[in-house]
Amino acid sequence: MTTIAPTMSEPHGEGGLVREMQSGGWKVLVASLVGVTFGLSALPFYTLGVFAGPMGADLGWTRADIQSGLLFSMIATVLVAGLTGWAIDRFGARAVALAGQLGLAAGLAILGLQGSNPTLWKAAWFLMAAMAIGTTPLTWSRGIAAWFSQGRGTALGIALSGSGITAIIAPPLVGHVIDLFGWRVGYFAMAAAVLVVAVPTTFLLFHVRPAAAPTSEGAPVVEPGLTFAQALRGYRFWVILAAFALISFGIGGSIPNLVPMLQEAGVADAAFYASILGAMVIVGRLLAGFLLDRIWAPLVAVMLLAVPSLACVLLANDIAPGLAAALVGLAGGAEFDLVAFICARYFGMRSYGRIYAWQWAGFALAAGIGSTAFAAVRDATGSYQPVLYLAAVLMALGGCSLLALGRYPDWERTPQTSGG
Repeated sequence: MTTIAPTMSEPHGEGGLVREMQSGGWKVLVASLVGVTFGLSALPFYTLGVFAGPMGADLGWTRADIQSGLLFSMIATVLVAGLTGWAIDRFGARAVALAGQLGLAAGLAILGLQGSNPTLWKAAWFLMAAMAIGTTPLTWSRGIAAWFSQGRGTALGIALSGSGITAIIAPPLVGHVIDLFGWRVGYFAMAAAVLVVAVPTTFLLFHVRPAAAPTSEGAPVVEPGLTFAQALRGYRFWVILAAFALISFGIGGSIPNLVPMLQEAGVADAAFYASILGAMVIVGRLLAGFLLDRIWAPLVAVMLLAVPSLACVLLANDIAPGLAAALVGLAGGAEFDLVAFICARYFGMRSYGRIYAWQWAGFALAAGIGSTAFAAVRDATGSYQPVLYLAAVLMALGGCSLLALGRYPDWERTPQTSGG
């Protein structure tokens, strides 16, 4: 007979978070924060806009050519997400994270060696994502979810706010390097940063809490929750996948195109507003984490993920660029927290790696499509306005559709089976 690993009770509040930090969770939290800051979902993503101008001038490429790298990165993510989730469940998040960081450093160096062929540029992004997917929230959220129960939402918010740190610090730093040494050295510098900062931190601090030992009768202990096959048979998996794909199209399209959108609107200091976006990513992460420990997650999603619809309308009409950048950043910050938290609460931890991997793949692909679509519409029509209105509608629909998820399952009381 299979025995289910007990879960901790989950009274909400800071006391539980502090106890979990003191028991060793702080190490995983710090490693995850650094890992996200120097990860695939942050470093190449938030700096691509800085490279667009110098690369376009040097290689004669269009904006769509340059932004297409993100799409091929997301395609690779979709193709390897399932395998990565299985590897996390099988070999552990730490091993996958370390391998991914080495792959990311290699991938960034390859981007720096790029020639004048746009096809090779797309292939380089595809390869980098395939090698570096272990640096995405797939691994870090698994470590956080294993260590934190009572303060899980807040811990996720802190860890995943690393992408906001990247959004604030990386563009000006990389831009300065590009100004001094050229865009190729910019990519080499990012590769070196991953090797010097991220890899040692992960190696020393990122130790995921081990599963419970077998019972005295020798029965294997299974973490509570659904198997991957069981999750696929339920409607919630598909609602979450579709909802975050719609939301990610708008967020993933807006963020890498924000600077050129603002520049075309006549904003004198577009980089300043990009910094506002980065700061609001951090606010969004922390706010989402705080609220998730206290309020039903789908309601938090409606509050935080429907607001970028307004941002798109503002951007389409060149109104209040600072507010628009802030709203986009707020939603971009909340997105990762919400997906990770919702997967843990509605599906449990039994097959968390595989379930979250496919959810991540869906909204990553949508982000890549959004980034390329925004640039392509601009190239074809001379304006971002049509795609901004489309994104506004899709994001509102995505946020509201999560209300259909219903109450959280109680994994301490729900009978489990060892089968798939």
